[in-house]
Amino acid sequence: MSSIKQVNNKRRQPYIIQVSYDNTLRHFDKDYDILAGKLEGCGGDMLGRTEILSAFASTRWFTFRLKFTAGVELGILRTELTDVVAAYQKYVDEVRESSEDEYYPPFTLNDLMDTYVNYLDLISYCILLHREDLLPKVFGLIEDSEFDGEDAVIEELFKFFFEDRPELDEWFWEKPYRGLLDAIDNDDPKGRSRDMKKYVSGWYRNMKGQALFWGEHEKIKDSFSPYYGYWATCAAAFAYLYDIDDSSFRDELVYPKDLVEYARSIQRAIATGNDGKSVLRVLGGQACPRAGKWFSPAKEDSYRHFTQNEHMPEFPASEYGTTIWQWVSD
Repeated sequence: MSSIKQVNNKRRQPYIIQVSYDNTLRHFDKDYDILAGKLEGCGGDMLGRTEILSAFASTRWFTFRLKFTAGVELGILRTELTDVVAAYQKYVDEVRESSEDEYYPPFTLNDLMDTYVNYLDLISYCILLHREDLLPKVFGLIEDSEFDGEDAVIEELFKFFFEDRPELDEWFWEKPYRGLLDAIDNDDPKGRSRDMKKYVSGWYRNMKGQALFWGEHEKIKDSFSPYYGYWATCAAAFAYLYDIDDSSFRDELVYPKDLVEYARSIQRAIATGNDGKSVLRVLGGQACPRAGKWFSPAKEDSYRHFTQNEHMPEFPASEYGTTIWQWVSD
């Protein structure tokens, strides 16, 4: 077991202490066992099963973010993100088989700020940890629901990875996300950086009275931590995607600079289609947005030339997961 000094040296925010962190992880390990036992005993009780699967997914997600804040290596978290998304997907697969009266989506984005932040963070972690293969599954958690294609912040992220996403001028939460949208709408690089700094520096303050997680660090006990970190993760995702200069706000407490550095350490290529839109990745099965050379990590030696609008194949037998084609060059 690590010493308090070791955790203090690794932690990404100052509120976590070793004993609380260790006991919280033990608490959730016991919860997993309890939930697994309850799930076995549910039988055909669909409502009971969905409630347990929801709790299981939420616990996975809480643990993941707590580990990030405590300083767990990003390479480890990159792998563990698979389990988080799989837990939510299992819940959604089960709940969509239930009756309409019993259906409860995992992310009700316009009801509670915490839920909205959770979903936005899930997208952002996939982007920043280069787990683009998980994004179709994350989108699937709200696909065809009342929240699909309804929020400008979410769509500004999705448009880099999915074709034909809507251009929106509406969003679920005015404060603080109007400031974020203003930042990325600023065409001047210096102005965009300035506006993003304003958004990041005010992010936690603007959560007061809106998010239940506000002030949770004051409730930490040795036996359990209800706090898993305060992170403006979507600001990091936009800083990466839009190449925003974050030097003026990278040391803000809520800005996960480690994630941005990790994302930027892996080279990315951007294809610009004839419509002027930038595309980072294209899903297998979609039409090629720009003629040129592409490759997919889902298949060895997949480098090949596609013509515009040519069908880009899928590799369903690949262990990599979803087939993602990446732009190389003309």
